[in-house]
Amino acid sequence: MQISSAWAQTETRLTWLDNRFRVDPAIEQISFIVTREQPSQSVVLVAPDGRKYYANRHSKTMSWYTDNGMDIVSINHPMAGPWQALGKVSANNGIRFISNIQLQAETLPSQLYQTEVLKFSAQLTQNEQPLLLRDFLDRVQLKVIFYPLTSILSNQSNQSNQSNESAPIEVGQFSDDGQKYDEVAGDGIFTVALNVDVEPGKYRVEIASINGVFKRVVEQTVLVYPTPIITSFVQSHQPLTPHSVDIETKADQILAGSLAAYLVVKQPQQKPTIIQQSSHLQQSHLVLSWPNDGQIGKAWWRGWAYVTDLLTQRELVFRLPQQNYTQVAAVAADLSSSLVQQQLKQQLIVHHEQQQQRLFWVVVTNIVIIISVLVVLLIWRRKRVVQSDLIVPK
Repeated sequence: MQISSAWAQTETRLTWLDNRFRVDPAIEQISFIVTREQPSQSVVLVAPDGRKYYANRHSKTMSWYTDNGMDIVSINHPMAGPWQALGKVSANNGIRFISNIQLQAETLPSQLYQTEVLKFSAQLTQNEQPLLLRDFLDRVQLKVIFYPLTSILSNQSNQSNQSNESAPIEVGQFSDDGQKYDEVAGDGIFTVALNVDVEPGKYRVEIASINGVFKRVVEQTVLVYPTPIITSFVQSHQPLTPHSVDIETKADQILAGSLAAYLVVKQPQQKPTIIQQSSHLQQSHLVLSWPNDGQIGKAWWRGWAYVTDLLTQRELVFRLPQQNYTQVAAVAADLSSSLVQQQLKQQLIVHHEQQQQRLFWVVVTNIVIIISVLVVLLIWRRKRVVQSDLIVPK
């Protein structure tokens, strides 16, 4: 676990009639939790030197969170001595303060993969134990933010590369509700399913509280590499041919034989079905298929792929996002086949007509030739007869 700071750990409940409390000189940061009667406005804090602070007007060293019935004020390096909260402070809950909170977070792997999903936890602690003050924790929002880092080579000098940050990308919010990846609700351990859906590159990662209850940040630097799996979907257009998803891993990054996959498939007029499969030894890809059931309509599939990193032996999980498609039924295929047959038949008719036309012109040509020959023969014969009649007898 990585610790953002170390503060002295104390929680105190105060119910003095004048709502006064004393801050010890050793305290570096303190959070006041003031429960108010309803209806009421936010309290006014009075420092030992008489300065007054308000929810909408306070020192830069303060962060002030207010909602119905409660104020949470965090102060860095508070002035030592007696403080006072002026307002309708609840006689039952009074004023509580906790000091020197620690924000701890797991250390991210230095090498992440694009589209990878991993379980990641953080917690607030006191005396190295989870902080369980629900009034405080219920108003804490912890987020994971990726800040892209790019290198800029200076052309003006021989200095080394300087770092420049692009727009931040929020990739997850922690929860402590016992849902999804969170194991136990209300145990002070916040969990997030970290979806590394960012472009490959170098990032500065912040685990931060951003809602004003208190300001704490844990920073890490990671490298995001291109995803080591390639997924392709082949849709069937024939009833006897199944749909299929091919998942292939990169041999230089993923341990052979470690691939397993889980798909949820929803076809028209059917309940979702689950398809699971794992690779054999030395196998680097899987093909998961399901039948084209001949129903027309919209369909989809989504799932998960599980592999082992070859270099670090780290178990990796990749979400296969939902892919929608329209399924073509057998009737539509028959219609398509009938259309093709009609086109072929039409082509045959046209071809037959063309042959008939060619035959017709061949016959006509032959007849013309025969007639021409006969005409020539008749002319020639007549000339012979004429010449014979002109001969004088001896």
